[in-house]
Amino acid sequence: MSKIIPFAALLPKQELAQKIISPPYDVINSEQARAFVKDNPYSLLHITKAEVDFPSDVSEYDDRVYERARLNFVHFMNEKWLVRDRESLYVYRIEYRGHVQTGVVCSVSVDEYDNALIKRHEKTKKDKEDDRTRFAYTINAHAEPVLLVFKSNPDLKNLIAQTASQKPLYDLVDNAGVKHILWQAPSNPEIVNAFAQLDFIYIADGHHRSACASRVREMKRKENPNHTGNELYNYFPAVVFPHDEVRIYRYNWEGDPDKRPLADVTISDVMDLADRGGIMPPKSTWFAPKLTSGLFVYTF
Repeated sequence: MSKIIPFAALLPKQELAQKIISPPYDVINSEQARAFVKDNPYSLLHITKAEVDFPSDVSEYDDRVYERARLNFVHFMNEKWLVRDRESLYVYRIEYRGHVQTGVVCSVSVDEYDNALIKRHEKTKKDKEDDRTRFAYTINAHAEPVLLVFKSNPDLKNLIAQTASQKPLYDLVDNAGVKHILWQAPSNPEIVNAFAQLDFIYIADGHHRSACASRVREMKRKENPNHTGNELYNYFPAVVFPHDEVRIYRYNWEGDPDKRPLADVTISDVMDLADRGGIMPPKSTWFAPKLTSGLFVYTF
């Protein structure tokens, strides 16, 4: 059984959405992030990589950076740049150079991650785990989703396609030319029930964010004498795609990003490895196109 639940996301203000969306925190360095946010106070990078608001000699792990991330997050909410939506599922499509992948935005269970019902295939790095754990704990939010996959089946893909036939909430193209489309699927019980029929789902991209969610939950549980297991910190945000729509590219590549070669392993290989309990070294796989950040934010 794979448990997914709707959540009340923070969504970008419509007229600012193009300026708010940004690359994931771990695909650009601090210098690139500073260049990206130049003359743009709305970029989510002011939260996810708040060192952009400091001189270049300030470390991304400086105490002031985490506090600035929290203050910036509060500012985004106070200014209504990020606006609370009703509790909902969403359908999210990425299109780039003829490639299309469409999945479900939801929150998934930390318990299922801890009990290996959400399967992993990569080892994590402690410094990256520590950073994202401290970041999420400080701002009381998981600002960026994990990319998961499920073993593709026509019934679930058909339910996703039904939502994607409606008018979208957002239809944006990022700076890299990737199109991001988001539809609302308010608490769709058919989608929830279809996921409940799955034995497992698998982490594709986001092992550090998943581990961070587990660690944050443990910290929150220890602080909460009335912990029930139903609190929002017991879940984390994800986009779950059919496995046959996801591509893996070679991780180490210094050339033109559009010419990055496919990896020697497929997503099916990775899932088989995870089923056997195998673990690859950190940063072994590069999934593309990347999810954008800022299209939805999960708070707890």
